[in-house]
Amino acid sequence: DSLPQRDRKVFSYEAQMTRLEEEIQRYKKLELGLYENFVEGIINKAEYTDFRENYRGLIEEKQEAVKRLKREQQDAAAMGSQNRAWVQVFAQYENVQELDRRILLALVDKILIYEDKKVEIVFRYRDEFARAMEVAKNYKDCPLPAVG
Repeated sequence: DSLPQRDRKVFSYEAQMTRLEEEIQRYKKLELGLYENFVEGIINKAEYTDFRENYRGLIEEKQEAVKRLKREQQDAAAMGSQNRAWVQVFAQYENVQELDRRILLALVDKILIYEDKKVEIVFRYRDEFARAMEVAKNYKDCPLPAVG
């Protein structure tokens, strides 16, 4: 589910950026119309200056938001590829019959041995695996839509 979720995020970023770009264009048109209104004497210089500064501030704010969303989108895409790396490691060892050093190094983060001889194995990718299991559980619990 990681890939579809990432795709949804990318789409969401694209939709937000498109909406912001549309708002930027709308404010630029309003700013242009404002100048025409000033030239035609519909508004005075003080009103023109106030409105122009207001529109320019809004345009700048929207442009900054677009930049921020682009950075977030790039970060989300990079995080998505990192999140899939663990799946490849697990897939590589899916039919293991015997534990060896190579598998141990790939899948185990650390082994803790306590004074009472209790042994705890801390696996790599445990958080990612737990998230995947939660997604799988939610997917399993989700009823299928009626067909036809």
